[in-house]
Amino acid sequence: MQTRLLLTAPLLLAASLSDARAYDFVTCESRDNRYQSCPLPRAGYVSLDRKLSGADCRQGRSWDYDRREVWVDDGCRASFRVHGGGSRDDDHDDNHDAKVAAGVLIGAAILGALAHNASKQDDRYTDDNYQGPRHTSYVPGWMVGEFEGYNPIYGADIRMRIDSDGRMSAQARGQNLSGWVNGGQLNVGGNVFDINQSRDGFVTTEVGDRQNEVRYRRVR
Repeated sequence: MQTRLLLTAPLLLAASLSDARAYDFVTCESRDNRYQSCPLPRAGYVSLDRKLSGADCRQGRSWDYDRREVWVDDGCRASFRVHGGGSRDDDHDDNHDAKVAAGVLIGAAILGALAHNASKQDDRYTDDNYQGPRHTSYVPGWMVGEFEGYNPIYGADIRMRIDSDGRMSAQARGQNLSGWVNGGQLNVGGNVFDINQSRDGFVTTEVGDRQNEVRYRRVR
């Protein structure tokens, strides 16, 4: 298990290193008020950089994004900023402690039973901020805040913060990591994790390895 975690850790470490990279920009235009999607140069957190149309550009209603593309509708034309999300090509760091810290965030197969018993209540349909199924950047209130987790394999604590705009930051073993939430999933570097609500926080489960889980509890 430890060997596998260390091998996948550089992919997560890329998320923190990518913040130093230059931003990418994508311009997308809804012509004749029609839906239009535009590919992203890389996966990452996307924000509105500059509105170029007279029509309103409202996230969740007339534009939004996922790991592959940004879309616009209802006459929105804008330039979008693609923030660092990490990729396999970003892995140029040989610091062992940093890689271990990223592995800590991945988590180990702990408390898996709690994930299956966790509350599956989805409050998005009763939240006025949720604007429909196209609103992939929506973050429910139970994900927003500061959380703590513990990895017994490494004997390390993890502190994670998720903002209402979906951006995630975490500290583990003295290292800083970053990522984003989109489509109800946590993206960290090249790895994707499902997030399931629990009684006092949430459980993250790595996509492609359902046994790889870690539980976080809310502290703020």
